[in-house]
Amino acid sequence: MTDEQKQPSPGEGIVEQRNGQPVAVYRDPAGALHALSGVCTHEECTVKWSTDDKLWECPCHGSRFTPDGHVVDGPAIEPLTELPDI
Repeated sequence: MTDEQKQPSPGEGIVEQRNGQPVAVYRDPAGALHALSGVCTHEECTVKWSTDDKLWECPCHGSRFTPDGHVVDGPAIEPLTELPDI
């Protein structure tokens, strides 16, 4: 992540583009950054961060994922893909 890119506050997430692909970036409460594929595993829509629920949500079919990518609500059944550390 470059200095010009917006960075999430602790406990928050953002979606950024890297090499033309969406990347879901979460900063944990301790300040460490974590990166996941920003592509929903159900039908490949781009997820968005829900500030209210502190979850990744897919606007297409309603799948929801924990900050570390595990499925909370389907129709997705596979977690978001973890990417190398930032």
